[in-house]
Amino acid sequence: MRISRLFFVAAAALMLTISCSRNKPTQDIITHKAVSKKPATPTKMQNYDHSESVEWLGKQYRITISRRADNDSSLVVDDNGNKYHNNKISVRIMRPDGTEFFDKTFGKEDFASVVNADYRKKNVLLGIVVDHTEGDNLYLAASIGAPDVLSDEYMPLIIKVSRTGSVTVSRDNRPDDGADDADDEI
Repeated sequence: MRISRLFFVAAAALMLTISCSRNKPTQDIITHKAVSKKPATPTKMQNYDHSESVEWLGKQYRITISRRADNDSSLVVDDNGNKYHNNKISVRIMRPDGTEFFDKTFGKEDFASVVNADYRKKNVLLGIVVDHTEGDNLYLAASIGAPDVLSDEYMPLIIKVSRTGSVTVSRDNRPDDGADDADDEI
């Protein structure tokens, strides 16, 4: 019996020692090692190809529009430090007989006459689509804006292609575009 009491006392002392050592406050601070974040690679918008027939000047013209990242131009950096590639958008218009009438690749600098340098510096050429025909002109809608997919900030533009192939760009100030007067200052 004496041995069992001695064993019991030793076991109790050992348990007391272990429990006290677990609750003993230390000066050690446990934290996670900070992992340095590698700079993200610049984001590119998805390539886009679209082709459609449009009646213009009494005939069917084929219009093909293609968007690609412009790897040769400077990057756009947003307010959060995210980097984006600019875009180049090619517009090709084919006559009804299959011959080429118009072929031009647009960049945001093609809109320098209607979009100021500060806005162009912080934004990219987002897209170009066929808008309508009227008389001797074919109208394309274009936009320059924030490259972030969560943003809806953009400036609507119009590209007018004449029957001779000359190009005129302007701001789209039609009331149905949802723009307000603040955009006129850009």
